[in-house]
Amino acid sequence: MLKQLNSYDHEISLRWAICARLDSAYISFRKFAIALEFSGSGYVWIPYSIIMIALHYTSIHEAMHFILLFTGLMFDIAIIGTAKGLTRRSRPIVNHDDVLSIGPDKFSFPSGHTSRAVFLLFYFIQTSFFKRIPSPIIVIWLSLVVVSRVILGRHYVSDVIAGIFFGIFECSVIVRLAPFVTRIVFSMFGIPH
Repeated sequence: MLKQLNSYDHEISLRWAICARLDSAYISFRKFAIALEFSGSGYVWIPYSIIMIALHYTSIHEAMHFILLFTGLMFDIAIIGTAKGLTRRSRPIVNHDDVLSIGPDKFSFPSGHTSRAVFLLFYFIQTSFFKRIPSPIIVIWLSLVVVSRVILGRHYVSDVIAGIFFGIFECSVIVRLAPFVTRIVFSMFGIPH
């Protein structure tokens, strides 16, 4: 049964990789999907969190949102990197030799972009991080980042499903650790809490 599920996962993932095949009728959406992929990348969010910490260094209370965001992103890298190292699942065949692939690793399971997007989604909503952006817009954007993983042929559907669960787990851990991280940071700077 597991072999049959794996076969189905491969088949449906390759069928849905509509922006990966250069002969696809949907190839015009490829640039948009790559832009979505990049918008969910650690190459965007890690520097963003560091820059925002630096810009808010005079107000530790303001900086804490970004410190927690950075902590969550580092936690995501540790968790996903460990899982990928243990499973070592190859990416879909349509992703091979694709120079536009964004990411430092060559392994597929679980999807790091997906776990990060789901982490960001729940983090943004739970912390009211982007107060001026309505939650539905954040949900749509990050959902499209997740979809981009399959339609670009970067991941199998099962990689993305696993990434969703990893992202939920990561956000729940960071939200629970927030008081602990806050106490550590405040004690480092001698700020009463």
